[in-house]
Amino acid sequence: MFQIIGIVLLFGLVFGSFIMSGGKMGVILHTAPHELMAILGAGVASLLIANSMSTIKGTSAGVGSVFKGPKWKSAD
Repeated sequence: MFQIIGIVLLFGLVFGSFIMSGGKMGVILHTAPHELMAILGAGVASLLIANSMSTIKGTSAGVGSVFKGPKWKSAD
């Protein structure tokens, strides 16, 4: 739950400060697909270049577990 709140807060603060400083959201929406492709592509490519296959598998499994929540609940 805190991960989702954090992501919403992050986007709200970043884009809110952009708009408050006079930026136009149309520019962001127009360039978002290209920028995201470049940034995410560079991130994934550097992950693949820098790590072994076992680390890559562990990382991809770990990303899913971040949004699942804790393995142990307080009732356990």
